Amino acid sequence: MLTPSQQQRLATAAHSAVLCEQSSGLPAEITLAQWALESAWGASAPGNNCFGIKAYPGCQVQRFPTHEVVDGESKTLTLEFAAFDTLQACFEKHARLITCGAPYARAWANFEASKDRFSLINEVAPVYATDPSYASKLRAVISMNEVQVALKLARS
Repeated sequence: MLTPSQQQRLATAAHSAVLCEQSSGLPAEITLAQWALESAWGASAPGNNCFGIKAYPGCQVQRFPTHEVVDGESKTLTLEFAAFDTLQACFEKHARLITCGAPYARAWANFEASKDRFSLINEVAPVYATDPSYASKLRAVISMNEVQVALKLARS
């Protein structure tokens, strides 16, 4: 059960996810689930970076500690992350990463052919996150009633 604050942030994020789905084709369910996991339901989005997008050439940069799984061990590392002027800009960058980024090219091509969201999750998860349970966590978030309701409202 989500708190009222989480539900409010979920509604905002669902709106952004649906806008990105309309422009990129990336399913809003996947974007929203990643948002929930990466930002603790919007509670942690420094510099409007709610996806943990690493710094890239030309972006605003911020440094933060992060938990990563390296060689099967959970470690805390300080890494450089991108900062965004708006939450929507972060959602748009996230959609471009998944739909146009070289690491996800095969997964995206497979999705374009099959439209199978869960196969896309399974192919993207091990590249996107170091958590070996990331794909199952995404599927669990997608199946939540609150997420489904937020997406339905954002699409109406």
